[in-house]
Amino acid sequence: MNVTDAWAGGPVLAPSLELGIPSAWNNGKSSGRLIGEIDLAATPPAVRLARGYVRELVGQHFGADRSELGDLELLTSEAMTNSVLHALPRREGTVGLAVLHLDRYVRVEVTDGGPAPERARPADEQLHGRGLTLMKALATDFGVHRGRNGTSTFWFGVGVREGWRLA
Repeated sequence: MNVTDAWAGGPVLAPSLELGIPSAWNNGKSSGRLIGEIDLAATPPAVRLARGYVRELVGQHFGADRSELGDLELLTSEAMTNSVLHALPRREGTVGLAVLHLDRYVRVEVTDGGPAPERARPADEQLHGRGLTLMKALATDFGVHRGRNGTSTFWFGVGVREGWRLA
C-alpha cells in the first residue's frame, strides 16, 4: 500500500478491515457494529473532543482502561487534525466521527467535505506530515473512501487487545 495515497485520498482498500469488497460500504460507512458516532465542528478543539469521545466510548464498550487506549487516542488525534487542517468541512461545517467494532478490530472513521484546494506548502513542512508514519506504525490498517457527494472518509483500525472484553 502506498501510504501517501491513503492520506491524500487515493483509493486504498484493505481486505482485513474493508472486507475486500466495495459493497462493504453502506452510505460511506463500512459494515460492522456501530459503537457510536458524533458530528463535531471542523475546528481545532474538535481534535481533543474526538480523542476523548473515542477513549470513553471504546473504554466503556470493551472495558479497557485509559492506559490501554493510548495508540487509539493518538491515531484519532492524527486523523482529526488532518481533516480539520487540510480538508474542507462537510456542508454543515462539521467533521463526522464514527467508531465501529469489526470482528477483532476497532475502526475509527473521520468524514470531512473532501480535499481542500491546493495551497502553498509552509516553509516548516518538515514539522508536519508525521501522521502517516504513525498510522503505518500503529494502525492495523487504514485507507480512504470517497463518497458520491464529495466527502472523504479516512479510516483506520486497531486490533482489540487481549484482555479487552465486551462490556
